[in-house]
Amino acid sequence: MYLRGLEKDDLQYLHKLMNDEEVMELARFRPDHMVSMEGLEKEYEDELKQESGHRRTFIIVHNQSSKPIGWANIRWWRPFSTSAELGIAIGEKEHRGKGIGTEVVGLLTDLVFDQYNMHKVEMFTRQTNRAMIRAAEKNGYKVEGVLRETIYFNGKYHDGVMLGLLRSERIPKAPGA
Repeated sequence: MYLRGLEKDDLQYLHKLMNDEEVMELARFRPDHMVSMEGLEKEYEDELKQESGHRRTFIIVHNQSSKPIGWANIRWWRPFSTSAELGIAIGEKEHRGKGIGTEVVGLLTDLVFDQYNMHKVEMFTRQTNRAMIRAAEKNGYKVEGVLRETIYFNGKYHDGVMLGLLRSERIPKAPGA
């Protein structure tokens, strides 16, 4: 698996995933799990021109097939932020449960600390998304709290879990890794 920057041609793939109810239930940021192509183009317009000051999106690519299998992003909310939030979605079911999420979280965490020089990185997910919570914990993240009934999806409220990792808590890489 490797990450690459978002390209305009990837919007069709994102459109497919963002209209997939199962994927969006895990990704948790569109309560109606539907988005138009025009809306998606508008949302990513600045980022495609490398003018976005608050988000960087990556496509997760399978090594052997060179096909996209999901997307990931790093978001920060204001200029000169000291923390960032990660998000990932493995859209292709056959690639779930194979450690790819854990690897992506590790790569994004490295980017946040090594390239963006952040002090803290956070993740937020549904409490029922055990795979994402495990992927974060394997990378040293700690559960910072449960936000009760804070996520609305498919007509119901769900609890969310906030996870965080401070630079000082980062798990050291093995030599040569």
